[in-house]
Amino acid sequence: MKAAIIPSVHSIVYHGISAAPGAAAFTVELLARAPYSARDDAGQASFGIALERQRGVHAIGTDRREDFDTWVGTMSFTPPGLDVFSESATGGEYLAVRWDASRADAGQPATRPQRTAPPALLQQALALRGLLVQQAPPGQVEALVQALLAGLDAVHAAPARPQALAALRPLYARVLERIDDEIGHPDEDLSLAALSAQVQHTPLAFLRHFKQLTGMTPHAYVNERRLQRVRRALEDPRNALADAAALAGYASQSHMGTAVQRAFRLTPVGYQARAHAGSCAPG
Repeated sequence: MKAAIIPSVHSIVYHGISAAPGAAAFTVELLARAPYSARDDAGQASFGIALERQRGVHAIGTDRREDFDTWVGTMSFTPPGLDVFSESATGGEYLAVRWDASRADAGQPATRPQRTAPPALLQQALALRGLLVQQAPPGQVEALVQALLAGLDAVHAAPARPQALAALRPLYARVLERIDDEIGHPDEDLSLAALSAQVQHTPLAFLRHFKQLTGMTPHAYVNERRLQRVRRALEDPRNALADAAALAGYASQSHMGTAVQRAFRLTPVGYQARAHAGSCAPG
């Protein structure tokens, strides 16, 4: 079997949401995993959710750059007028909704709150990703954007036991790294029992902590990482379907096809065709 090639998943930008008279315009961006160095438009507000872990440096409201390690499920709100610079050598898939500053409430504090998204909100973000990738009709996309923004208040809520969860991050980071290292080998044990034993926590406590830290169960996280990996493999026309399935650790092409179909309502062949044509959601 030849080695599979993993390019970056294409970015998708959707313009013109809420185009009704008097309604504010939104832009939805599904940013691909790719190196970047960018500064947010200070004239807009934005709500974003990380769909993949990424690390780099950023500067928020200051010139001082600090390291960041943003996990999947981390959501953030950036009010207009706040200068945000971010840079990463690898990037990570990220969903952002941006709108004109006129939509922001007056007196918005010049801070950038972030926390782990409630599981239901993260699932909405993943569903919106699916609509963008499959180039769903504008009405479907807009309805889900509105539902996602309805949960914006959750970003301002205080996380449960923030100090305790922060103390768990280094320990659980090793679990995330193990998953990424072993995901392409279906014979590796990534079960709840095996992962919880790594951190010497009971399966029930591990499940609770993992979900609080990522917004997903361990099983859902493993499935999402496989899906991310297979999408990158399918992006390159030189990769055979069998190579893509093996790279992501699927037991068979059939299992891969089921996962891709469930997430994007596309077969792997259809996903390849859409990607090679240059994915761009309708606007």
